[in-house]
Amino acid sequence: MSAASDLTHAITIRKLADVVGIVPYLLGFHPSKSLVAVVIDDEKLKGVVRLDLTQDSAEMAERTAHLVKVLEGNHIREALLVGYGPGSSVTPMMDAARAAVHGAGIVIVEAIRVDDGRYWSYICTDIACCPPEGVPVDPSCSAPAAAAVVAGRHAFPDREALAATLDPPQGLDQDRAQSITREVSSQAKEASRAGGEWFAESVERVVAALDQVQAGGDLDPEAVAWLGVCLTAKPVRDMAMTYVQQYDIATHLRLWTEVTRVVQPAFAAAPATLLAFAAMCRGDGPLASIALERALSANPRYSLALLLIEGLMVGLSPTEVLARDWSELANDITAQVRECPSAAWPLLPEGW
Repeated sequence: MSAASDLTHAITIRKLADVVGIVPYLLGFHPSKSLVAVVIDDEKLKGVVRLDLTQDSAEMAERTAHLVKVLEGNHIREALLVGYGPGSSVTPMMDAARAAVHGAGIVIVEAIRVDDGRYWSYICTDIACCPPEGVPVDPSCSAPAAAAVVAGRHAFPDREALAATLDPPQGLDQDRAQSITREVSSQAKEASRAGGEWFAESVERVVAALDQVQAGGDLDPEAVAWLGVCLTAKPVRDMAMTYVQQYDIATHLRLWTEVTRVVQPAFAAAPATLLAFAAMCRGDGPLASIALERALSANPRYSLALLLIEGLMVGLSPTEVLARDWSELANDITAQVRECPSAAWPLLPEGW
């Protein structure tokens, strides 16, 4: 479940138009062919769960069962369901979702379909408030949507546009970036095999990058290449996670977004996973999801990415993610590397 996180205290939901207005900002994009469960408690947003629509009965049962699992796992007792698209596409899955959610003892406070600037209720039969032609709604005029913009949230036209935010920046000289990465890889091999303070120096590079981004600076291509190489060592990557409470989440998001976009594709798994982790700490499920897709495109068996996907599927909240004692983990990582320094050597992708 994507938690509302930083929007929770800023937004109050009072009417259905507020729900229609805020959902795109919680998802990070304007949904289509989707079914979304919105969790609201005491007029405050708690989170959303999105499913792709399907007409296949087996897939429908699987997806609605997943929805119930997420809601139950988060101890949700009430939800509002929103379907996006024409009635022929939305209604079959809406019916299945309503039956599954109701069967789990979860109260459905409302179920609506949104399409072409209008919404229709599946529950209300009062034509005075829910006429057959639908209720006109302009999400751009929604107070919650305005609050989301003020809070720094964006709603891209579709999920593909959101995913494109992790594409390499225009004008990136790929040949030069590749050349720099090969040189850095060669230096890293020599430095790590010679012993010394490879782990400590790698962690220093991570800290320096966090400091630079926090101060508003950008990384040069060599710094990005070094981070990509250093993070191939699991202890270095895990140590980067432990700084989650020493720097604000926005700094982590900016840093790992930049590295994910610029680093050579073969090195993207670690920074993309760190980006997903930071997004989960903010309650930004959509960004976490596309970051994990990017990580797995670089390494389909990347274990930390697969673990975080499980966390997303069960609706792991930011509070739960941040609850760990990160300073204790940092001490454990350092102790392990002290006992076995080679564990922190870079594990370069094949061909590098």
